[in-house]
Amino acid sequence: MSDIDTRFFESVTGAACHGLDSGWGAGMAAREPFRLTGDRPVWGRDRAYKVEHLRLDLAFDLKRRSVTGSVAITIRPRHDGLREAVFDAVELDVASVTDGDGNDLAWGLGDRTLKVNLGRARRASQSLTIVISYSATPRRGLYFNQPDEGYPQRPEQIWTQGQAEDSACYFPCLDFPGEKFTSEAHLTVPAAWFALSNGRLDSLKEDRRRKTKTYHWVQERPHPAYLITVAAGEFDEVRAKAGDVPVQYYGPPGSAPALRRAFGRTPEMVAFFAEKIGTPYPWAKYATVAIHDFIFGGMENTSATTMTDTLLHDERAHDDVVEQCDSITAHELAHQWFGDLLTCREWSHGWLNESFATYFDALFVEHHRGWGAFRYDILQNAELYMQEDSGSYRRPIVENVYREPIDVFDRHLYERGSVVLDMLRYNLGDDLWWAAIRHYVRKHAEQDVLTHDLQRAIEEATGRNMDGFFAQWVWKGGHPEFKATYAWDAKQRLATVGLTQTQTPDETLTSIYQTPIEIAFMVDGKFDRHTVQVTDAAHSFVFRLPAEPEFVSIDPAGRVLKTLDFAPGIKQLAARLAKDPEEIGRIDAARALAKAGSPEAVAALRTAALNRDEVDFVRAEVAAALGKMKDGAARDALIAATREPVARVRRAAALALGNFRDERAALALTRLLSGNGDRSYYVQMNAAQALGRTLQPSVFETLEGVLGRPAHNDVITAGALTGLGTLRDSRAVEPLLAHTRWGVHQNARRAATAALGTLYAYLEGAAQVRVRERLEELLDDPWLRVQIAAATALEAAGDAKSIPAVSGAAERALDGRVKRTNRVVARRLSERAASGKETKALRDEIEKLQQENRGLADRLTALEARGSSPARNRR
Repeated sequence: MSDIDTRFFESVTGAACHGLDSGWGAGMAAREPFRLTGDRPVWGRDRAYKVEHLRLDLAFDLKRRSVTGSVAITIRPRHDGLREAVFDAVELDVASVTDGDGNDLAWGLGDRTLKVNLGRARRASQSLTIVISYSATPRRGLYFNQPDEGYPQRPEQIWTQGQAEDSACYFPCLDFPGEKFTSEAHLTVPAAWFALSNGRLDSLKEDRRRKTKTYHWVQERPHPAYLITVAAGEFDEVRAKAGDVPVQYYGPPGSAPALRRAFGRTPEMVAFFAEKIGTPYPWAKYATVAIHDFIFGGMENTSATTMTDTLLHDERAHDDVVEQCDSITAHELAHQWFGDLLTCREWSHGWLNESFATYFDALFVEHHRGWGAFRYDILQNAELYMQEDSGSYRRPIVENVYREPIDVFDRHLYERGSVVLDMLRYNLGDDLWWAAIRHYVRKHAEQDVLTHDLQRAIEEATGRNMDGFFAQWVWKGGHPEFKATYAWDAKQRLATVGLTQTQTPDETLTSIYQTPIEIAFMVDGKFDRHTVQVTDAAHSFVFRLPAEPEFVSIDPAGRVLKTLDFAPGIKQLAARLAKDPEEIGRIDAARALAKAGSPEAVAALRTAALNRDEVDFVRAEVAAALGKMKDGAARDALIAATREPVARVRRAAALALGNFRDERAALALTRLLSGNGDRSYYVQMNAAQALGRTLQPSVFETLEGVLGRPAHNDVITAGALTGLGTLRDSRAVEPLLAHTRWGVHQNARRAATAALGTLYAYLEGAAQVRVRERLEELLDDPWLRVQIAAATALEAAGDAKSIPAVSGAAERALDGRVKRTNRVVARRLSERAASGKETKALRDEIEKLQQENRGLADRLTALEARGSSPARNRR
């Protein structure tokens, strides 16, 4: 599963790593506990029986948004004497329960459960089938897309989303990731529709009288309930092959070219993963269906991935978004092995699904785009994790204290875990790494797994003891925070590099880390690499070199998750920016030069930003570095970069220009929007965002003028709305409020909602009340991403009056992400209010003391006056 909606935006705009206030290294004071009030330890479930097979027969009422059907569940007791089977069942109307022979069984509905009396003690040697007939109007798990007054063009579709534990909202089951079984689905839909499910299509029957078709899908290898899928509607189909594996893409009518653009590298990915993992693609087919209003970015249902249709794009958007489409495609495909073939037994070990999928997405980048792009992908993952670690909370990768399973699906689970896997590869070396992965997959195929299973498999395949690695990187959180020094002894020709870990270790979260790390020197045009072992809090490493190095590069490829404080001087940094053979080394140099801020640093960065022989992502990072310098020459370099032919460079330069609050920056950004604007939708989006941050009053009309400009996913309008929010101009209230209404593109609605929170502090009186009340209304918006945006906007507004509304929304929310967001916002607003009260009390106390002191001073002055009066009288 991938919530790529957020990551998609960040990676295209550049906001994640060089955008608006990223500065993750300086946010430590903001860290708070991961665990919220009321969270409890969640352990694996008791399972008195094993599910062997599940058959679904479903028919749908589109008008009533309901489902009617039956489920036949074949189970086998794990021990003799089983008298009751308990299934997960949420808001289901059960009509009858029988055994496989049609005999009635007693049953009762509890809180989220269906208890079936098996009539007599059952033996572990005999399977039995339980048939449950039911109907439901689900609020989770099964969804109906239909046109409405606001969105008359919305396609009619039916789709499901089971992860984490929502399959039980539309059929009774044991909704637990560690329980795996074979399945089949009989799906009856309108005759013009296609219905997709897991496995192979066994049969298709048409009922011409009822104008329906029934699709029968059979999944012959075991998988868990959360991976069962239904996606039905009128679709275009694109067919391909990956060797002998049938590959299909489905999307709304007319979308075939966009389907090929978005998912066309799937066959190459299937072949790559199968070869590297050493296990062939394990399922009967691989289908991808693009669904409207899907609530995640992608979902790796067994053999049939569901994707958001926001990935579909035209030719004009392709260069900007193809890497992100490849990323989510690779991520969900990797899950077919890691998550589907091998499945985490408990959600607390969900990194065995998500970290692997995230890392294998990066591995495809290495295969398709090369080592440098791969290392950059890992760097971006590390920085996304760092933002969460420094700005929100620190936790171990394996965490079992939460309220909803989705709570742990965060940057620690996805991005940090992926970087930990990369470090595991670094520690083992490529040969042992791949031997370990192949052994792990072969050993545990079709099984559920815990973290210990991964560790044991690695140890079996490599002979290496992994206790220390897993103790510091998996069972604890954090990362080393290095401070480095460098000295050169010309007489002895010795280079000394000091590394000190400055983090404070503790028992539960943070270690003094042990890791290999590479230190390299550029000497006489040769990049001399040395790998050293960090084992303690402080080290001095001494290297004999043939001559003084031109520069030192510590961890040039970014193989260690860390922060690094190292200031070797502008001369070294400029040389490293120009000559380090590792792209990550050049990016590190650019960022360090930005901190130096000298004219020489600006000149070096300008040269790199405009160097067309440099790779585009390094140039984009250089542009971001220039944006942090607040120097006229840096601004002019960025203006020049907005004219470069590579869209990624122009995007980064446009975003960085927003840091300059002057007319020249605003004019350059306005040029990118004038007429039909830059040929890239996403350059225009970044330009509009950045234009607001220049705070030039004249740009209001420009931003208002591009609202509604056609673009992929309405990103230009979204960028303009974001820009209006940062402009601090009260005139923005009306267009922002107007764009939150139902019927506006959901991307724009979300941007407008967030922008209202940004603008709030610069409003007064009635305008503030209007904005706050609208944001509180949007907490219950039909679209969950607007709900989340409303909660975070209220946090940005910082008004304690919203605490009851946010707390209430947390209790009402059905989606776990919405629940946690509101709980976190309520906590932060409450803490801010309490802090304000404490500050006010302290201020009042100080004022009281000051008043008392003034009173004492007045009395003293009076006494002095009385004491001096006789003297004056005697004069």
